[in-house]
Order: sequence, then structure tokens, then C-alpha cells
Amino acid sequence: MLDAVLFDLDGTLTDPAEGITGAFRHAVASVGHPADDDADLTWIIGPAVRDNLDRYGLPTEHHDVVVKAFRAHMTEVGLFQAAVIAGIVSVLTDLGEAGVPLALATAKPVYQAETTLEHFDLRRHFQVVAGGVADGHPRSKSVIVGDALAQLGQPDPTRVAMVGDRHHDIDGAKANGCIAVAVTWGYAEPGEHDAAKPDHIVATPAALGELLLRLP
Repeated sequence: MLDAVLFDLDGTLTDPAEGITGAFRHAVASVGHPADDDADLTWIIGPAVRDNLDRYGLPTEHHDVVVKAFRAHMTEVGLFQAAVIAGIVSVLTDLGEAGVPLALATAKPVYQAETTLEHFDLRRHFQVVAGGVADGHPRSKSVIVGDALAQLGQPDPTRVAMVGDRHHDIDGAKANGCIAVAVTWGYAEPGEHDAAKPDHIVATPAALGELLLRLP
């Protein structure tokens, strides 16, 4: 049995596409750099906001204003424009009943992560919530995973799984010596999992639950 399981939030536990892309469109438009109406912005789901702004090509002088606008829109509207991935509650419930401590490890600011978990009735499953910081400055997933492990009391990382949909989650797991589990229902770009080389890849929540209950 695993000593703990860490979960990413966006794209892993929930599908947040509408809220996140809507907040991003609102924020970049507020400084005169609107996204095309038909632009696919799902690549922004997962990474830190400022990293996304760099990739989007937004001039650095606008970053502070856009981060504030993005955070405000997410807090007021975007967080609630999500849906829990079908079948994921059963995974969390089964792990809890098996006595496996659970932690959230997300790039979202902790206060937004807490709000999301409470809103979707998921908070009760988690002993620990580790996340980004409210000023929007990038905090790597390796740091966030390390924070979650510290809050859990430093379990043996070789007996801890980190579950996520993007390479940041896999990188964060490996940097801390955890088992890296990638899920395919999120927002990884083509070839992303192949390049990141997780220890396991699963295609459904049911398969994820089975894997986590038999590891390590």
C-alpha cells in the first residue's frame, strides 16, 4: 500500500477548461492583447500563469496587471465553471477507505484550490493542500510537491505517487523521488507524456484507482 498519493487539480480531478480559458481571454484583452476567437487555449491549463503569458507572447510590462485580472476573474467566476471528472470521486473514496493519506499539489494559489475543493465537495478527501502563491510568481511543481510531502510528515517518496495530466506533474514527482503517474484525460499536448516518461500512464479513473491500490 502507498504511504500517500498526491493529486494535481486542473485536468486531473476537474475539467476547468471553460473557467481558465475564459479568465485568460478576459485578462489579456484587458491590456489590449486579445486572443483570437478561434484560438485553442487549452495549453494554458496546468502551467503557472506567468509561464503562460511568456508563451503567449505578452510583453513583460503587462504581466502584473494581467495576473491580477486573471486571478480576480478566476476567483469570482472561473473557479465555478468546472466539472469533476466522472469516476474520480470513487478513486478518492476508495483510497481514503484503504487508509491512504491524500494531498493536493496544484499550481493554483492555495486559496483558490481550497475554494475549488470546497465547492465541488472534494475537500474532505484531502489531508493537505499545497499550491502556488497569490502573487502569481511561478512556483515549480517540484517545490509544490516537496511542500505537500513536508506537510504530510515527509513520507518515504518511493512509496508516494504523484498523479497529474501535464509534464509539470511528472517532473515534480521525479524531482522528489515519487512515483509519477500520468492520466490521459487531461490537457497534455501531443507527445508530452512520451517526452516526460512517467512511471505509469492510465486512461481512465477506474484504471487509476486499480493502479494506486496495488502500488508500490
